[in-house]
Amino acid sequence: MVAHDEMPRSRELLLAIASGACLVLAFPPIDLVPAAFVALIPLFYIIRNARSGGFWSGFRPGFVAGITFFLLLLYWLALLSSAQMDNPVVMSGPLLLAVLLQASYWGLFSAAASFVGHRTRIPWFVVLPVLWVAFEQLRSLGVMGFTWGAMGYAAVNVPRAIQFASITGVFGVSLWLALSNALVLEVLSARRRRGALAAGLVVVLLLPVLHGSLVMRGGGSGEDGEVAGRSMRVAVIQPNISGETKWDARYKSESFETLGRLSLEAADQKPDLIIWPETAAPSYLLRQPKDLERVAAVARQVGVPILTGCPDLIAADAEEGAGRPLNSVLLIGADGIPMAAYSKIKLVPFGEVIPFETVIPFLKEVNFGEADFWPGSERVVFEHRNGAFSALICYESIFPRLARQFVAGGAELLVNVTNDVWYGRTSMPFQHASMAVMRAVENRRSLARSANSGVSMMVDPYGRVLSRLGIFEEGFLIENLPVVSSRTFYSMYGDVFPWGATVVGGLMLVAGLSGPTGGRARPRERRS
Repeated sequence: MVAHDEMPRSRELLLAIASGACLVLAFPPIDLVPAAFVALIPLFYIIRNARSGGFWSGFRPGFVAGITFFLLLLYWLALLSSAQMDNPVVMSGPLLLAVLLQASYWGLFSAAASFVGHRTRIPWFVVLPVLWVAFEQLRSLGVMGFTWGAMGYAAVNVPRAIQFASITGVFGVSLWLALSNALVLEVLSARRRRGALAAGLVVVLLLPVLHGSLVMRGGGSGEDGEVAGRSMRVAVIQPNISGETKWDARYKSESFETLGRLSLEAADQKPDLIIWPETAAPSYLLRQPKDLERVAAVARQVGVPILTGCPDLIAADAEEGAGRPLNSVLLIGADGIPMAAYSKIKLVPFGEVIPFETVIPFLKEVNFGEADFWPGSERVVFEHRNGAFSALICYESIFPRLARQFVAGGAELLVNVTNDVWYGRTSMPFQHASMAVMRAVENRRSLARSANSGVSMMVDPYGRVLSRLGIFEEGFLIENLPVVSSRTFYSMYGDVFPWGATVVGGLMLVAGLSGPTGGRARPRERRS
């Protein structure tokens, strides 16, 4: 016997792969945003139409779609320069680990949605988007938390449509896109009420755009009025120093000369602040006075404070005399005197630190090519006469909560410094840059991004990119960036929305425990 709704395994596999592959098209460097509004339809179709079975039958389609998506999205993890890894075989390890881990959340979503959808009468267009957001939220938590590939980032290039992220955060945009997918599927498969469903779909698609148009109209009072007020003239430097020479002592002077020359050129346009990228200074500045003086001399010459990335050093514990490095940024005043420093809190798992090494000691003996940094602990807000700002170092820009905490602590402008040179001409630098834009929208803050090899850019508080430098270009950008002190709902209250979706998703799972007797009628079987 074969149920009329039982889907052949090969068809399920192809639809799941199509779903993951289609969604990748919405992300950089392709940026085919419309794909995000239909990419999940094949996956949602599988979940809706497959027979309600065991955990694996529900888990499988989401897991396959997730493997496809994350493999195509994160392929660059395997292309890290072999100079950074002492064992080429290990180079594919981080990619495999990341893909399997992230895809498992898609699988859990699929299993949960199948369970709830087939055992309750909750509409599919509620079940699917709510549980999607719940599992995106769960995927962002913990030591291995990762928001790379969150669906909401697919809409970054349409600022007018994502202004509501200042209320919901990026996961609210994910819900909008997932809901749109679910409603399109409802319209296509409906036998009744198709007109009502189509009208609902139009409303869902248009509301964020109408809201964004009103928010971005400018002028007025409150948040929008203040955006047009104070400003800071910021210069970001993109030195384009190669990864092979950056840490070679023979090229140290050349690196400082490039940074100094570009800063002097930028100084002709009278900036208030000059920003150098992550680890721009290839030395422990606070422990090497000669190198510190090189930066201080530039700051005095241009008469402008310089924020530079540089490593620092700290003893990990009382018994470790040599200590471990910190990935830091240092603000040096126009008088050449160091003013304040911030050390990166969110380190890259297996890239800058080995997770759980204190729990699983043998991990300390495995060389993944990581830099073995020690995490910072203090969220620093730098003071400037034109406004306070905080710095997100590299990977930190993908975490909404961290940026929001800086803003809650008084940051009126956000800075992102990074060095993505290790990934060459892959999609990684473009994906990384696009996620930083969402931090500007969520917190209604301007963002200045300085990347060693690109993508450097200036972003206004509405997520509009004012100027940018492409990858492997040398140069600088200067813009008058609005300085904003008012806070958005998201910067004040954080992840209320995704946590709410997570709680509702949990209640749905509890409702599903009532069993098939309270759920949808099972289709009759026909003999084959």
